[in-house]
Amino acid sequence: MAGKLASRRGSQNALLQAQDDLCAQMVSTAGRTASGRQRRPTEKETYRISKSRQGPDRKIALQAKVEKHNLKALRTKYQMNPDAFDDEPTELLSEIDRDEDTMFSHRSVPLKPPALSYSTSKTPPTILGPKKTSKVITNSKKGSVPVMASSDDDNNGSSNDKSDDSGNDNGHDSDSNTESVWKGPNTVNDNARVTVSSKHHLEDIDEENIPKIVKGLNGARQRLKAGDFDDDTKHVLTTATSIYRCLIVTRTPFPESLIVETKVAKHAWRDASDVTGFTVQLTPSLVKMMTKRTSHVRGELKTKMRGLTASFFGFRASRSTVAIQANRDLAEALKEGTSFAFKDWETKSGIYKSDLIQSGINYMWFANCVDEGIVYASYFDPLSVKMIALVLAVIECCIDEWLTGVREDIKFTSVTYSPVYMLHLESLRRFEDRTAPYKLLRRITDNLLDVARFI
Repeated sequence: MAGKLASRRGSQNALLQAQDDLCAQMVSTAGRTASGRQRRPTEKETYRISKSRQGPDRKIALQAKVEKHNLKALRTKYQMNPDAFDDEPTELLSEIDRDEDTMFSHRSVPLKPPALSYSTSKTPPTILGPKKTSKVITNSKKGSVPVMASSDDDNNGSSNDKSDDSGNDNGHDSDSNTESVWKGPNTVNDNARVTVSSKHHLEDIDEENIPKIVKGLNGARQRLKAGDFDDDTKHVLTTATSIYRCLIVTRTPFPESLIVETKVAKHAWRDASDVTGFTVQLTPSLVKMMTKRTSHVRGELKTKMRGLTASFFGFRASRSTVAIQANRDLAEALKEGTSFAFKDWETKSGIYKSDLIQSGINYMWFANCVDEGIVYASYFDPLSVKMIALVLAVIECCIDEWLTGVREDIKFTSVTYSPVYMLHLESLRRFEDRTAPYKLLRRITDNLLDVARFI
């Protein structure tokens, strides 16, 4: 009873407050009494005016909701396929990113201050060292570009290098390499081949093989895309990225360092050059664009395995207490002793023969004729043990999402699941060693590959 009285009083107070607000609008003679006092509007007038106010407010709220929905859809589209955009959409940039190019435009950069005057009588004499000279190594061939070679005595072993070089050059033709003091730039053709001189090798860099950027980088985010390059570079980069994804999942799903990722990127670039027939120089920016796919391919596998794992083991997306408890018990039973890796996880028979492993491989790499497992079949034959360990680690991550009884999004990060991957890999190798006379693991991987190809 007390609650009803409180709610009734609250509604009455709200109505009185609305009437007081509307009194300010009724300033005409029609809104006043005969004595000139401001009259209070009736409930009908209060309702009519409040309804008239709700129209514009609802329209503004609806427009804001539509804009928020469009922004969310644009962000999802950009995250799923960033290569379809030349630059990151400006709607997704923060205010700092938008003002990045102009935030210092209003500031004036001070020039170098003039040298301070000093008295020469109080300054100790300066001991001048030997003057630095720069020498240029020129090639007798026509069209070569001179390369600056410093003769600074501060370089480590410079004097010894000179004596060694002089001794080594005695057996060569004196006209092949000559040294002269640099006096000014030489004029050569734009298409000339640049000769780079070093202590160890002479490398010829062909300017035609350098990747060319055909689209300007506008906006606050100076970020290269595949569409910014010329057609040849774009073709090689697209192929190299696909090969890089294959090498990552089959050879090193969790690279130990950036050096390992760079080696894999170089390998992929060489293979892509052989496949496409184009020779394009690999630059650090191209390497960075490929190495970004390391986490992308693992995340893609996790996303595809999430639904397969839930439906295969029978997890239920329900808020009932019975369903939550059942999901929790099921997840704990599957993780105990890596039961999910068995064909029959209840009796623990048929290790590494689970149909879920086969479904994940089919869905990720062999879904159609243009998938990576079909186009780049040589990287999957024979099926790598490391890839099997990766699939098992992803399945375990999907099961971990149900440990509380309600599915929670758990990121498949390198920090968390790299140790899990290593445990599965060691288990697979122990199984291979103990069943080496029967070659059971090789039979399992061959069967997985055969089914994936001809499904």
